[in-house]
Order: sequence, then C-alpha cells, then structure tokens
Amino acid sequence: MANQPSTATEVELKLAADPETLERLWQAPMLRGRDGAAPKVKELENIYFDTADLRLRKRGLAFRIRRDGTRFIQTVKTGDNEAASLFSRGEWEGPVPSLEPQLDIIDDPEIRAALGLILPGELRPVFVTRVHREIQQVNGTDSLGRLKVIEAAFDRGEIEASGSVQPLSEIELELVEGTPRALFDLALALQDVAPTQLETRSKSARGYALATGRKPAWHPAKPLALTAETRTDNALAAVLEACLLHWTANEAAALDGSDPEGVHQMRVGLRRFRSALSVFSELLPEDHHRWLNTEARWALNALGPARDWDVFLAELLAPVEANRPGDKDLAVLRKVAEKRRAEAYQQVREAVSEPRYTRFLLRLGGWLEDRAWHCAALTPAQAVWLDQPLITLANKLLTKRHRKTLKLGKHFDRLSVEKRHEVRIAMKKLRYTTEFFRALYPAKTEKPYLKAMRGLQESLGHLNDVAVAETLLAELAGPRAGARRPAGLDQAIGKVIGWYAHGVLSFEPEMRETWRAFAKTHPFWNGKK
Repeated sequence: MANQPSTATEVELKLAADPETLERLWQAPMLRGRDGAAPKVKELENIYFDTADLRLRKRGLAFRIRRDGTRFIQTVKTGDNEAASLFSRGEWEGPVPSLEPQLDIIDDPEIRAALGLILPGELRPVFVTRVHREIQQVNGTDSLGRLKVIEAAFDRGEIEASGSVQPLSEIELELVEGTPRALFDLALALQDVAPTQLETRSKSARGYALATGRKPAWHPAKPLALTAETRTDNALAAVLEACLLHWTANEAAALDGSDPEGVHQMRVGLRRFRSALSVFSELLPEDHHRWLNTEARWALNALGPARDWDVFLAELLAPVEANRPGDKDLAVLRKVAEKRRAEAYQQVREAVSEPRYTRFLLRLGGWLEDRAWHCAALTPAQAVWLDQPLITLANKLLTKRHRKTLKLGKHFDRLSVEKRHEVRIAMKKLRYTTEFFRALYPAKTEKPYLKAMRGLQESLGHLNDVAVAETLLAELAGPRAGARRPAGLDQAIGKVIGWYAHGVLSFEPEMRETWRAFAKTHPFWNGKK
C-alpha cells in the first residue's frame, strides 16, 4: 500500500464462499507462488463515511478509512455501485494520521469533483467492516504464457451497521501485474478445487444495504457511448460488456425477489446479450458464439418461470380481480399462483448458485477482457470487418433486421398467433439492435421510428403475455395439480381464460393499426425520404 497519495484503477474479482470452502481453497496448490513466500496476515478495520443524506453513495463513491496495525489509509473508490462496473473501479488512496476524514489531502481533481462540496464535519461513519485477512501472492504465467502477479486475499469477518451484523467470507483476487485474463484463469482453477460464487456487490454496497435496510435495487440498461467512427471491434466489446453488466447488476434484486423488476431486468440483460451475439455472429468464431449462446440461453431459461408468474399475477390476474372484487374463486387462484411463483424464484436462486453459472461469468469475463475472439479461428474477412468503422456495419445490420421483421409480418391481419409470436421475437431483436446503435444517428430522426416500434412491441407483448398465461393456467389444471385441487380453482381458471379470450378479440383492431403504423414508418438510419 502506498505511503504517498496515489490514484489507480483497481482490477479484482470477489468470490463468495462459506468458511469451510475458504479453508479448502486456501490449501489449493495454485495459490502458492514460485518463490514460496509465506502468506501475510492482517487484522483490518474499515470505517465507511458518508453525509447524512448519503450523497456519496448516490454518486457511486465509497469513502473509507482503514486501520491496518498502526497505520491509517484513506481511500475513495469510484464506480462503487452494481451498475457501474463488475471487475474494475477507480481508486484514490493516501495515508492519514487518524480515523478522521481528511478531505484536503485528496489531490486528484477528478476525485475531488466527484465528491462535490462537503462541509467540515459533514462526513460521519455509516458502517464498519472488521476483517481477518490472509494474503498470498501468486506469481507465474497465465494460460497464454504471460507474466502474472496476483494478490489473493482471504477475508473472514463481519459488516456492522445500525446495530446489525452480517458475516463476511470471501476471496479477493487483485491484479498486481499482468493482464486481467490471469485473474479469471486463477478463479476458474479455484472452481475446480471447490465451488464459489462471483460476488457482484462490493463490501461497501453490502454495508450500505445493512445500514439503510433497503432491498437491493434494480437497474435499467445504461446508454452506450458509441460513435460512427468507433471501430467495430471496440463496439463489439462495449456492447457485450454492457449487457453483462446489466444482468449482473440486477442479480441481487432478482435473488431477493421483493421487486419483480429485478428478475425482469436480469432477463432483459440476458436477452440483450443473446441479441448482441446474434448481431455480431458473423464476426465471431463459430465455436465461441456457440458456447456463449448456449450458456446465456440456459441462464435465461432458469429465470423464465419467475418472470411469467410475476406478469400473470400483476398484469393479468389483477385486472380480472379489480373487475370482480371479492371473488373467492379468484382468491384461490391467486394463492395457488403465488405458491408457484415462490417455487420459480427458488429455481432462480438455485441456478445462480450453481457452479455452471459462476463458470459462465468467469469464462465470459476472461473472454471479454482478453478479446479472445482474436484467435486462430478468426477468418481474414472477419478481421477486416472488425477493423471497420461501426457505422458501416450498423447500417447493414439494422436494414437486415428491419427487412426480416417486415417479411415475417407480411399479411399481418391473417397471421396465426404462432406467426405473430415470430414477428414479436424479430421485433424484439430489432429493438435491441436499435438500442445498441442509436447513438450513431441524430436523435431527432429516430423518434418516429422508435415510437412506432415501441407501440407494435407493446401490442405483440400483450398478446404473448396472454398466451403465456394460458400455458400457466393449463399447468395449474394439469396432472401435477392432482385430483384434489382447491375448490374454486377450475372456476377461476375459466373466468380468467374467458376474460382474455374476449379481450384479445376486442384488442385486434388496435394491434393491426400498430402494425400498419410501423410498416409505413421510414427507417431513421437510411437518411431522409
């Protein structure tokens, strides 16, 4: 740790594991450096400070002072929230004489600007972490023969805030020298010894949650800062990284389950990721595309039932209940559906805790950090496309998606429910593609097209929700439900199906109109009519 103030970008992975697993991993042979250096042991106390209105947290900052023996180190971390970064954060640190914040010694202008105006005495302790840390330096080479130096810190301790205590048990792998790929290689090797989970929340995020009692928040996708001149290779990396960050930022909220938007946004992130793979499929080695798509589809499917039951309860059953207040049959249906939803959320938790999910994240992280698509399997033609300005590819891909949607929707009025479902899927892919590339075009020209597309997608989405509801209700009435179904359940199922059968018919003229509006709207990327 520096004795003088310094600014750096911290690249690290956090792996959560119970104390018994930590002990097994501590003995892993790959953690022993070539020089055989003995591990270091530290007792650390970290006090995190903020204003009374938690302004620093809202700005994505973490301000702490660490007691390390007789030394005190003040640290400010940027990008300290789930939606900012998964593997790297900015960090300023410097020595201070005590546990009192010293704002005047912060010499980094960007950090000072991020902190904003803080009056003397305005910072106060919010929570504290106490950690017994064992550190092993790992020296060697990564899977491609490049030099690596990694600090593996095994932390056992607690977070204390507002009179509550939460145990802490994790491994921090921090890159000292080498490429980020080395971190992922080591983390994957540790998975072969004992399973861990990639911790998507920092210690400070968990501390704030404990201090405030707030449930994990959900996060929308962040806009992409791409330009027409961005190299396609850089755009590919930026889009896939943004999708990964979107879904992992919502992992905690999805696991908590108290807000349906958590699972929804996590699924959207995974859908965007698969759509991005499709967008860039011609530029990726075939075997790379295959494993990425397979693993993302598996994760997406694990979240599907939870989202389906959320939509059914909040958006489909609720309107029927509102129209039939006090209906006892519908109350029975709600109780049964809520039980199924609880089971579906347990399925989400089990999937995220599976070693397969952690391996997927670690393999994907290493693949992205190393831009591993640049390999022997990459063709010369693909390499040429990756070096082109993004605008060239964006125009081509948007046109391709638009034409496919129009082709599938031809004679829309006569299409079956199944064919309209295909139109909906194509429309969703088109929408995600426009979201990836919209920053390349003047905002004013986009509005009519995006408005028409959004209207059609909402109409088709409602039709799909009704179809999914029919499947769920058939499941409730199927063999699994058994002969001893609750009294009133069959009657309630009939009422809901009847309600939406009538609703879909009355909704048909509006849906046809949204299709016609979209079909005649000029694509914004083709310039003026």
